[in-house]
Amino acid sequence: MWQAALLALSPATVALFLAAMAALALSLAAWSARAPATAAPRTTAAALLAAWLLLLLVVTLAPTQPVGSADATVWWRPGESLFGPGAAPQPQELSMLLRQHTALAALYVPGALLLRFAAPRWSAAGAFLLGVGLCVLLETTQLLMRAGRIADIDDVLCAAAGTAAGAALGLVAHLAATRLRPRPRTGPRTGGPPAADAPTSARG
Repeated sequence: MWQAALLALSPATVALFLAAMAALALSLAAWSARAPATAAPRTTAAALLAAWLLLLLVVTLAPTQPVGSADATVWWRPGESLFGPGAAPQPQELSMLLRQHTALAALYVPGALLLRFAAPRWSAAGAFLLGVGLCVLLETTQLLMRAGRIADIDDVLCAAAGTAAGAALGLVAHLAATRLRPRPRTGPRTGGPPAADAPTSARG
Protein backbone atom coordinates (compact mmCIF):
# COMPACT_ATOMS: atom_id res chain seq x y z
CA MET A 1 0.00 0.00 0.00
CA TRP A 2 2.78 2.43 0.91
CA GLN A 3 4.68 1.69 -2.31
CA ALA A 4 1.52 2.26 -4.35
CA ALA A 5 1.05 5.61 -2.63
CA LEU A 6 4.63 6.58 -3.46
CA LEU A 7 4.19 5.70 -7.13
CA ALA A 8 0.98 7.73 -7.30
CA LEU A 9 2.64 10.77 -5.74
CA SER A 10 2.85 13.85 -7.97
CA PRO A 11 2.41 17.62 -7.62
CA ALA A 12 -1.23 17.18 -8.63
CA THR A 13 -1.93 14.48 -6.03
CA VAL A 14 -0.17 16.51 -3.33
CA ALA A 15 -2.32 19.54 -4.20
CA LEU A 16 -5.47 17.40 -4.10
CA PHE A 17 -4.44 15.97 -0.75
CA LEU A 18 -3.89 19.41 0.76
CA ALA A 19 -7.22 20.58 -0.66
CA ALA A 20 -8.94 17.58 0.91
CA MET A 21 -7.29 18.31 4.27
CA ALA A 22 -8.39 21.95 4.05
CA ALA A 23 -11.95 20.85 3.26
CA LEU A 24 -11.90 18.46 6.21
CA ALA A 25 -10.66 21.19 8.54
CA LEU A 26 -13.30 23.66 7.35
CA SER A 27 -16.05 21.05 7.70
CA LEU A 28 -15.08 20.19 11.26
CA ALA A 29 -14.68 23.85 12.16
CA ALA A 30 -18.09 24.79 10.73
CA TRP A 31 -19.72 21.81 12.44
CA SER A 32 -18.17 22.75 15.77
CA ALA A 33 -19.24 26.38 15.37
CA ARG A 34 -22.84 25.52 14.50
CA ALA A 35 -23.23 22.92 17.25
CA PRO A 36 -21.05 24.12 20.14
CA ALA A 37 -23.14 22.29 22.74
CA THR A 38 -22.79 18.82 21.21
CA ALA A 39 -19.79 16.50 21.41
CA ALA A 40 -20.38 14.98 17.98
CA PRO A 41 -17.71 17.04 16.15
CA ARG A 42 -15.10 16.22 18.79
CA THR A 43 -16.07 12.55 18.82
CA THR A 44 -15.80 12.34 15.02
CA ALA A 45 -12.42 14.08 15.04
CA ALA A 46 -11.20 11.75 17.81
CA ALA A 47 -12.28 8.66 15.83
CA LEU A 48 -10.49 9.92 12.72
CA LEU A 49 -7.45 10.73 14.85
CA ALA A 50 -7.35 7.17 16.21
CA ALA A 51 -7.59 5.77 12.67
CA TRP A 52 -4.75 8.05 11.56
CA LEU A 53 -2.59 6.94 14.49
CA LEU A 54 -3.16 3.28 13.61
CA LEU A 55 -2.18 3.95 10.00
CA LEU A 56 0.94 5.81 11.15
CA LEU A 57 2.01 2.91 13.37
CA VAL A 58 1.54 0.41 10.54
CA VAL A 59 3.46 2.51 8.02
CA THR A 60 6.38 3.40 10.30
CA LEU A 61 6.81 0.30 12.45
CA ALA A 62 6.00 -2.59 10.10
CA PRO A 63 9.31 -4.55 10.04
CA THR A 64 11.08 -5.24 6.76
CA GLN A 65 13.26 -7.90 8.42
CA PRO A 66 12.82 -10.12 11.49
CA VAL A 67 12.92 -8.08 14.67
CA GLY A 68 16.43 -7.97 16.15
CA SER A 69 18.15 -9.32 13.02
CA ALA A 70 19.40 -6.02 11.56
CA ASP A 71 21.89 -3.43 12.70
CA ALA A 72 20.81 -0.38 14.68
CA THR A 73 21.46 2.40 12.19
CA VAL A 74 21.01 6.12 12.78
CA TRP A 75 21.42 8.88 10.22
CA TRP A 76 22.00 12.07 12.18
CA ARG A 77 22.96 14.44 9.35
CA PRO A 78 20.10 16.08 7.45
CA GLY A 79 20.10 14.98 3.83
CA GLU A 80 22.24 11.92 4.50
CA SER A 81 19.73 9.70 2.72
CA LEU A 82 19.98 11.95 -0.34
CA PHE A 83 23.66 12.79 -0.31
CA GLY A 84 25.25 9.95 1.60
CA PRO A 85 28.82 8.74 1.14
CA GLY A 86 29.67 6.75 -1.95
CA ALA A 87 28.33 7.06 -5.47
CA ALA A 88 25.80 9.76 -6.21
CA PRO A 89 22.22 8.46 -6.35
CA GLN A 90 20.75 7.80 -9.75
CA PRO A 91 17.89 10.04 -10.94
CA GLN A 92 15.34 7.30 -10.27
CA GLU A 93 16.70 6.73 -6.76
CA LEU A 94 16.70 10.46 -6.06
CA SER A 95 13.12 10.74 -7.29
CA MET A 96 12.02 7.88 -5.04
CA LEU A 97 13.74 9.39 -2.01
CA LEU A 98 12.05 12.73 -2.62
CA ARG A 99 8.72 10.93 -2.97
CA GLN A 100 9.29 9.16 0.34
CA HIS A 101 10.06 12.41 2.14
CA THR A 102 7.04 14.15 0.62
CA ALA A 103 4.77 11.23 1.50
CA LEU A 104 6.07 11.14 5.06
CA ALA A 105 5.42 14.86 5.49
CA ALA A 106 1.89 14.38 4.12
CA LEU A 107 1.36 11.47 6.50
CA TYR A 108 1.74 13.79 9.50
CA VAL A 109 -0.64 16.49 8.24
CA PRO A 110 -3.90 14.91 9.50
CA GLY A 111 -2.61 14.36 13.04
CA ALA A 112 -2.22 17.98 14.10
CA LEU A 113 -5.30 18.98 12.10
CA LEU A 114 -7.59 16.44 13.78
CA LEU A 115 -6.12 17.10 17.22
CA ARG A 116 -7.27 20.70 16.87
CA PHE A 117 -10.91 19.56 16.83
CA ALA A 118 -10.67 16.41 18.94
CA ALA A 119 -9.07 18.36 21.79
CA PRO A 120 -9.84 22.07 21.25
CA ARG A 121 -7.80 23.09 24.29
CA TRP A 122 -4.60 22.08 22.49
CA SER A 123 -2.93 25.04 20.81
CA ALA A 124 -1.31 24.91 17.39
CA ALA A 125 2.12 25.03 19.05
CA GLY A 126 1.18 22.16 21.36
CA ALA A 127 -0.06 20.08 18.43
CA PHE A 128 3.20 20.75 16.59
CA LEU A 129 5.35 19.68 19.52
CA LEU A 130 3.24 16.58 20.02
CA GLY A 131 3.59 15.57 16.37
CA VAL A 132 7.36 16.02 16.38
CA GLY A 133 7.67 14.18 19.69
CA LEU A 134 5.62 11.31 18.30
CA CYS A 135 7.95 11.04 15.31
CA VAL A 136 11.01 11.01 17.58
CA LEU A 137 9.39 8.23 19.62
CA LEU A 138 8.69 6.20 16.47
CA GLU A 139 12.23 6.67 15.17
CA THR A 140 13.59 5.53 18.54
CA THR A 141 11.32 2.48 18.40
CA GLN A 142 12.62 1.66 14.93
CA LEU A 143 16.16 1.87 16.27
CA LEU A 144 15.43 -0.48 19.16
CA MET A 145 13.50 -2.95 17.02
CA ARG A 146 16.46 -3.47 14.63
CA ALA A 147 14.04 -4.76 12.00
CA GLY A 148 15.57 -3.29 8.85
CA ARG A 149 14.47 0.31 9.32
CA ILE A 150 16.81 3.27 9.70
CA ALA A 151 16.29 6.00 12.29
CA ASP A 152 16.69 9.10 10.14
CA ILE A 153 16.75 12.76 11.17
CA ASP A 154 15.20 13.55 7.79
CA ASP A 155 12.07 11.69 8.90
CA VAL A 156 11.81 13.98 11.92
CA LEU A 157 12.20 17.06 9.71
CA CYS A 158 9.54 15.78 7.31
CA ALA A 159 7.23 15.06 10.25
CA ALA A 160 7.82 18.59 11.55
CA ALA A 161 6.90 20.06 8.16
CA GLY A 162 3.74 17.96 7.87
CA THR A 163 2.71 18.64 11.45
CA ALA A 164 3.20 22.37 10.98
CA ALA A 165 1.05 22.29 7.84
CA GLY A 166 -1.70 20.37 9.64
CA ALA A 167 -1.64 22.68 12.65
CA ALA A 168 -1.80 25.72 10.37
CA LEU A 169 -4.77 24.30 8.42
CA GLY A 170 -6.63 23.54 11.63
CA LEU A 171 -5.95 27.00 13.06
CA VAL A 172 -6.97 28.84 9.89
CA ALA A 173 -10.17 26.78 9.57
CA HIS A 174 -11.05 27.44 13.22
CA LEU A 175 -10.51 31.19 12.83
CA ALA A 176 -12.50 31.25 9.59
CA ALA A 177 -15.43 29.40 11.16
CA THR A 178 -15.36 31.75 14.16
CA ARG A 179 -15.43 34.83 11.93
CA LEU A 180 -18.26 33.46 9.78
CA ARG A 181 -20.38 32.31 12.74
CA PRO A 182 -23.65 34.29 12.74
CA ARG A 183 -24.01 36.47 15.78
CA PRO A 184 -27.26 36.26 17.78
CA ARG A 185 -29.60 39.13 17.08
CA THR A 186 -30.55 41.40 19.94
CA GLY A 187 -34.15 42.64 19.72
CA PRO A 188 -35.72 45.57 21.55
CA ARG A 189 -36.34 45.13 25.24
CA THR A 190 -39.92 44.41 26.20
CA GLY A 191 -41.71 44.46 29.51
CA GLY A 192 -39.19 46.80 31.12
CA PRO A 193 -39.81 50.02 33.01
CA PRO A 194 -40.95 53.01 30.98
CA ALA A 195 -38.28 55.13 29.46
CA ALA A 196 -37.17 58.16 31.40
CA ASP A 197 -38.10 60.54 28.61
CA ALA A 198 -41.59 59.04 28.06
CA PRO A 199 -44.33 61.74 28.03
CA THR A 200 -46.45 62.01 31.14
CA SER A 201 -50.17 62.68 31.24
CA ALA A 202 -51.30 66.23 31.93
CA ARG A 203 -52.51 67.09 35.43
CA GLY A 204 -56.33 67.46 35.76
